Amino acid sequence: MFAKGLTNMTTELTTFDYGQLDGKTADFLRTKERNMREIVGRAYTELGRELKEAQDALAGSRYDGVFVKWIESLGYSTQQVYRLMQRYAALTNCENGEQRQLLEDLPVSLSYEIAAPSAEKSEPKRQAKAAVLNGDITTLKEYRELVAKLGTEEKARKEAEARADAAAETNHALMDTLESLKSVPPRIEVQREVYADPTLADRLARYEARFGDIDGEVTERITNHTEVDGAASAFSDDVQTLLLRYAHLTTYRSTFTGLSDESYDEYRTSLDALKDFVNGMERVMSATPKGKAVIIDINEYKAN
Repeated sequence: MFAKGLTNMTTELTTFDYGQLDGKTADFLRTKERNMREIVGRAYTELGRELKEAQDALAGSRYDGVFVKWIESLGYSTQQVYRLMQRYAALTNCENGEQRQLLEDLPVSLSYEIAAPSAEKSEPKRQAKAAVLNGDITTLKEYRELVAKLGTEEKARKEAEARADAAAETNHALMDTLESLKSVPPRIEVQREVYADPTLADRLARYEARFGDIDGEVTERITNHTEVDGAASAFSDDVQTLLLRYAHLTTYRSTFTGLSDESYDEYRTSLDALKDFVNGMERVMSATPKGKAVIIDINEYKAN
């Protein structure tokens, strides 16, 4: 029965309207309410002290589990007993007598709430507990409303900080990209315009009339080996001139660093043409004995 009566006393009292009474009666009842709160507070404090001392006496492996069996035999629940002991511990840890009296006069349900270990697990709860101990909060409803309000504010602050951090990371990434772009040399694209040169056109026409089509199709059969013998010296001079003029290109690989696509294609096309020419000369000379003139039909040779 005593345990059930104790449970009923933990219910937080509602606010009574003293305005319906005359002044003298209202003051009388306020005094009675204050006295009753003090009696209940002291009773809960003494219960917490007695239970804590009993738990300490039964601590250790010798009496393992005995404390719980004992309190249950008295009609208490484990949750109720630990709340009373936590409240008593909070009172003994008060900074001064004034704070202890404030805590003891609080509604028991509110004192349970701020004495529980969970009251220190989050910043909103710690702030709300401090408000209670400062006398700013006097009911469990006010305490929970303040915890919810502070929790919402903390969530909004963390979200804002996360957005700010994300924006800062994005800004740093953009700055790094800009710095890396500064180190890249600008790419210059050269646009070329081709103009017809009548002089070159005339020279090309005369070349093809003498030696054949520039694309490789011979338009005139060579029948005079004397012209071939006479061209050997000029051919040798031209080759030497070519080598002397462009030999440096084969010396350093760095020479071609930064070469444009257009220039690269021109070099490659010219080298392919030279390879075709050299291969053709090799085939003709390998098939022809020295000192003996041979008339070669190029079209027939290609067909074979």
